[in-house]
Amino acid sequence: MNLLLEFIIANGLIFDALGVIGLGIFALAALRLVKNGKSWGGSMMGYGAVALLIARLYVLIAPHFIDNDFLHAIGPVGIAMTEGLPTLLLTFGLAGVVWGLWGHEKWLKEKY
Repeated sequence: MNLLLEFIIANGLIFDALGVIGLGIFALAALRLVKNGKSWGGSMMGYGAVALLIARLYVLIAPHFIDNDFLHAIGPVGIAMTEGLPTLLLTFGLAGVVWGLWGHEKWLKEKY
């Protein structure tokens, strides 16, 4: 097998942790744009990054607490929500980041 692929598979937790840390830093940087520059695009980037962070943490943690007993307890509506929640959060998170980048760029053009 390819050495790079083996490294990625063997060290998946490290890459997951780095991804979560990176999303957290991105959210903090976006919120700093809001605080220091009053950029509404920064707030949208922050909301998007937090949605992506929540979705990523959900994907990492869900296999550890979702089992047959849990699924039986939440019923069909809960099962549908647990299946759809990560996709919804990832979609809105990416849209928020893109919209925030666009809005911040527009704000910079108007400011300067």
